[in-house]
Amino acid sequence: MAVIGEPCMDYIHRGAESKEKQFGGILYSLVSLAVISQNEAEIYPVMNLGSDEFENLTGFLSGFQNINADCIRKTEHKTRIVNLYYKDKLSVLNISTKKTYDREENSTEPTLPVEYELIVDKLQELNGILVNMVSGVDLELQTFQKIRENFGGHIHMDLHNLVMQTFADGTRKQMPVKDWQKWIDCCDTLQMNESEFALFSGDNLNEYETADKILSQGKVKAIVITRGRLGVSLYERKKKDAAGETYFDLDRTDIPSVESSDFVDSTGCGDVFASGFFFKYLSGRDLNKALHYANRLAGRNASLHGVEDLRKLK
Repeated sequence: MAVIGEPCMDYIHRGAESKEKQFGGILYSLVSLAVISQNEAEIYPVMNLGSDEFENLTGFLSGFQNINADCIRKTEHKTRIVNLYYKDKLSVLNISTKKTYDREENSTEPTLPVEYELIVDKLQELNGILVNMVSGVDLELQTFQKIRENFGGHIHMDLHNLVMQTFADGTRKQMPVKDWQKWIDCCDTLQMNESEFALFSGDNLNEYETADKILSQGKVKAIVITRGRLGVSLYERKKKDAAGETYFDLDRTDIPSVESSDFVDSTGCGDVFASGFFFKYLSGRDLNKALHYANRLAGRNASLHGVEDLRKLK
């Protein structure tokens, strides 16, 4: 299995409390996947890693026996720093469809996008690729298309910050995705949160209409929409028979969130959901089981404190 995305260092600002430095970005998906897969799979992180944090991060990852560092490239470009500002401890959980994002943030420049040459030699060994667009520029469209063209296994993409545009002053804002149809044509299953899904195409369609538009193209098998405290939804297009006729219909499955009684932090819940869904789907090709498993895993993550605590997921 491979995980493509950008590592970063997060500085968490919550209310009037002092900031806290944590591992962030793709490391939530990467480490959680390594923990839940244990000895069942070798995990290849495919990423560029700034020289300023290279020893720190690779040293941390060396503690996981099933993480193979062959596709990590050291660059002179510094590792991205992301500042996340929450009004209070619970603000990240208050989801409103009228909001475009549930927190304020800014960041330094991203590390360089992943190049095709970094993964090409591993494509024949992999059974799945998890692409998590943590920075939004983790890899370029042409690179993704080349991977899709030359890889026949399953690709799950968390659209994530592909909808996020970074401005000159470091502030970021969600915007519709240019060439969004070309991006989603590269994956088999697609994940977004509510606000990302509401605007990524810029078509002003409702949720059902957007899901139907995507799935009717036939390339994406299923769409997962995470909703924070409101749970998660799965859209899939199913073949049905009625009155002697065969037709396709759009089905939606909703399940409630698994709320933690010992809530600590919701940071990384979507990333952990992605790794859980990806892993469980590859294990049995059952969308419903993958959905429920990932939902429980994300709920468990909310009771943990940062990437370093993810070892407890197993």
